Amino acid sequence: MLFMNTFKQKLVSFFRVSDLPPKARAYMEGEGLLFAAERLRITVVYHRLKAPGRNFRHKRETVWGSLAISEKRIVGYAFRKRIIHLPFDEPQAKSIKLSCVNGKVLVMAFDPAVFNPKYSGSMEIRYHFDRAPEAYGIIKNLID
Repeated sequence: MLFMNTFKQKLVSFFRVSDLPPKARAYMEGEGLLFAAERLRITVVYHRLKAPGRNFRHKRETVWGSLAISEKRIVGYAFRKRIIHLPFDEPQAKSIKLSCVNGKVLVMAFDPAVFNPKYSGSMEIRYHFDRAPEAYGIIKNLID
């Protein structure tokens, strides 16, 4: 199992599929990039999620991706697909519950119905990396 995890990390690193896309990086730098982290392990956890074509009592997915924070928004990518786009000036930003677990996991928990009324349940996006407390502090200051 350890060999497979190391092998996956090497593949992800080699093909750079978990890096912040160049256009997204340029856009975030234009807004005043405060934080960027790439090649992160991301765990997405669904609890009683109901959505068109989806119904999960409990599901966990692990992907590789990136996270960037500017003065105006948070963006997150998983395998070059945007999974988070949260401007701080929108009311939905206040509904995100942030936490930092063991100084190594940044957790963003939320009700997906806030973003799309066709969804219900709860979701957590967990970023596993050593700089989680730094990212947590930056986001907390910008949301409050």
